[in-house]
Amino acid sequence: MINIKNLSFSYDKFKVYEDFNLFVPEGQSCLMTGINGVGKSTLLRLIAGVLAPDGGSILFDEKLGPNPKRKIGFISDKLSMYESLTVAQGIDLHKSVYEVKEFDDSLIKHTKIKYTQKIKELSLGQRTILHLSLILSAKPEILLIDEIIHSIDAYLRKVFLEQLIKLLSERSLTIIMMNLNFHDIEHMIDRVILLKDGTIAVDEEIDSLKGKVKKVITSNLPEGLPVITRSGPIDSPEFFIYPFLEEYKELVNGQVVDLNLTEIVTAFIEGEYS
Repeated sequence: MINIKNLSFSYDKFKVYEDFNLFVPEGQSCLMTGINGVGKSTLLRLIAGVLAPDGGSILFDEKLGPNPKRKIGFISDKLSMYESLTVAQGIDLHKSVYEVKEFDDSLIKHTKIKYTQKIKELSLGQRTILHLSLILSAKPEILLIDEIIHSIDAYLRKVFLEQLIKLLSERSLTIIMMNLNFHDIEHMIDRVILLKDGTIAVDEEIDSLKGKVKKVITSNLPEGLPVITRSGPIDSPEFFIYPFLEEYKELVNGQVVDLNLTEIVTAFIEGEYS
């Protein structure tokens, strides 16, 4: 569905990507993560066509037609909408531009949005829900979601994620999400990608990743094990190991603990900063 080949991109003299490659098949839900400034949002903007690459290519499945960008829904961390218009006027304009015949307002009904309100008067959460409603009305094949839902309240985040779950069950939607609330989305994710220094440091199916990352609680860890990061008190340190091989269980004199997605991603991020 999305095939990135030898991508390069820079902001002035700061190189973000060089010879970057990534393939995301149709219907896959990817979580892309990494430390701040690694280029997560930049990559989404490149895929969406908001930014143009310096080199390489971003190709889409032929089924998306001659203008695949019209089949991409992009929920940015910087919501850009028709702020001077009322909600009703913004919806009408969006329907006209994207040739949308019917607009589904079921998501908006979950909020206190009034059609007579100016869009600039809406809260961030309301704007996010409106933005999602506008995007989904064009029936995208690809949905790109930046870190925006960190900033909305628990109820609207629940509404947002329930709609994504509904879409995933009804359609073969391809989704790339950046650094969202891992606990909320763990059951929705097929694949986890960790970006580092303009490259892919980790690329695993989620079940495989959860089987390969373990926390070992021991005061005497054998040398040579691939430690991501270390935490905990001095007398009972915790070591996060990736990849954790089955034979390590015979070597480790301590407790081996399974981890959830939040703990795994946190360990990788901590390792980047340490």
